[in-house]
Amino acid sequence: MTVTEINWSEEVVPDSRFTVRFLPFDATVEVASGTTLLDAAVEAGLPVKASCGGRGTCGDCLLSINSGSYRARPSAGLSKNLVAQGYALACTTRVTDNLTVHLPQFQELSIRSVADSGFFNAHKDEVSGYYGPASFSETVADVIPSATDKNIFGIACDVGTTTVVVQLVDLRTGRVLSTASGYNHQLKCGDDIISRIHYAEKPGHLRELNTLIVATINRLIQKNLETIHGTFLDIYYASVSGNTTMTYLLLNMDPGNIRKDPYAVGLNRTRLAVSRNLGLKMNPEAMVLCAPAVGSYVGGDITAGLLCTPLLRDAEKVSLFIDVGTNGELVLGNRDWMVTCACSAGPAFEGSGTKCGMPAAAGAIERIGLDNGSVAYTVIGGGKPKGLCGSGLVDLLSGLFLQGYIDRGGKLSEEKAADRLVETERGGGFLIEKAERSYWEKDLVITENDIANLIRTKGAVFSACSLLLKNVGLAFENLDAVYIAGGFGQYLNIENAISIGLFPDLPRDRFHYLGNSSLLGAYLVLISDKNRDLVNETAGRMTYIELNTEPDYMNEYTGSLFLPHTDMDLFPSVKRIWNQ
Repeated sequence: MTVTEINWSEEVVPDSRFTVRFLPFDATVEVASGTTLLDAAVEAGLPVKASCGGRGTCGDCLLSINSGSYRARPSAGLSKNLVAQGYALACTTRVTDNLTVHLPQFQELSIRSVADSGFFNAHKDEVSGYYGPASFSETVADVIPSATDKNIFGIACDVGTTTVVVQLVDLRTGRVLSTASGYNHQLKCGDDIISRIHYAEKPGHLRELNTLIVATINRLIQKNLETIHGTFLDIYYASVSGNTTMTYLLLNMDPGNIRKDPYAVGLNRTRLAVSRNLGLKMNPEAMVLCAPAVGSYVGGDITAGLLCTPLLRDAEKVSLFIDVGTNGELVLGNRDWMVTCACSAGPAFEGSGTKCGMPAAAGAIERIGLDNGSVAYTVIGGGKPKGLCGSGLVDLLSGLFLQGYIDRGGKLSEEKAADRLVETERGGGFLIEKAERSYWEKDLVITENDIANLIRTKGAVFSACSLLLKNVGLAFENLDAVYIAGGFGQYLNIENAISIGLFPDLPRDRFHYLGNSSLLGAYLVLISDKNRDLVNETAGRMTYIELNTEPDYMNEYTGSLFLPHTDMDLFPSVKRIWNQ
């Protein structure tokens, strides 16, 4: 590998073309000599961003070059130390050879997924189903080998819009043998569900999205098998839970009608497929079961996730189930009745949509506190911080608000934040950590635009909760329990979540963390046909409310776009702190 620093105006050899391979998406594009890597990434349709407009000052388009020669110019957005390690900025690097480059912001991360829920383990008698090892009944009996010495594996898979988690399970014992997680490679086609539905409408793009999610799952299956030195031929059953769009794309079904009136989805029962027809790296005859969806934006991740809660068993108490991810999905009710809806929360709490955001992986700040101008934080795995995951972003937003660094609309106070106020390509921001103390050797900053995104996200969730309750004639105080699911729910500080208006101001003992209920629900379906039947019954009992057709939703949402809300009386505990 050769690095040549040149005068940016120096001419390059004309009429030469080279290929650039981008990992981990494994996307290849052919470009003319002298093309910047940023332009090459754009041509390849990859989500490489440059807040500075390609001037080399923000450092957002950082990448590492694994092989090939290239020309680069020095940049204030990239330290000499990172250059020595093979990093470059896409906007200040020209192609002069065939290159293999890696996008570090999408590297294969060991994303912390909460498969084991403390609440679930402590309340098994209150929740549904049979939890022993699979009995090899009707779902997989025909493909299970008769030899008793054969390995008999299954996989539980949570297919999220941003991340995917796969567990390898011994079907004889029900024991989880290995867990692997990573980014959903469909991210190159859009951050959220709507953008992917739009992408799928173009000729050939549905197949591309299908290929990307299958490749993502296969890679994670392979990682699990390498852990135990196993073979894919021993995998006979897969249980998959995901939102409605992800399930459509895995099954190579056109998702176009999901966003169109009358919002019919056609997946209201579990869908069985054969692995060879899907291209999954399993025994060719293995069965693949997808959990049912009940609406355009309430999918199998919710119907399967409800298996982890007492909501399906309790006929007396009224409970609220909330799964906060790229979408916010909610279920209200008990054993006798359930209503559900979804809101477009955006990817902010999953690590996208903010300058400093990242998933809950090594290097992420998971907890952060402010104290009279000083910042203290905890990093997953220790070491220098790379960014903030969802729980850290909630902590930070709460601290900025309660200590007066931002007003109720999210605007930074120039007086209060003076010592940490910085200017970025995205506007003014609050300095979390200086470059010399951060992993990527650039300032770790949250901007006013980031804060606005977070406020919109929390506002979407809270307003959906409020509208769902009003539609059945209830108020927040009527809730006996709130079950919080999602990738960051297990590590969320409930006080901080309430102080920003994400969750209602209720007695704290009513809140229960579930972690990744989608994955745990997929596991429960995997090991028991009784749970498969129950997830179908659950889907059949749920009434779906489409917020797109609810005239009052926008009023509720607008009222939520302040901290914690325009009506401070809805948050008496926050009001007391604010008035001190």
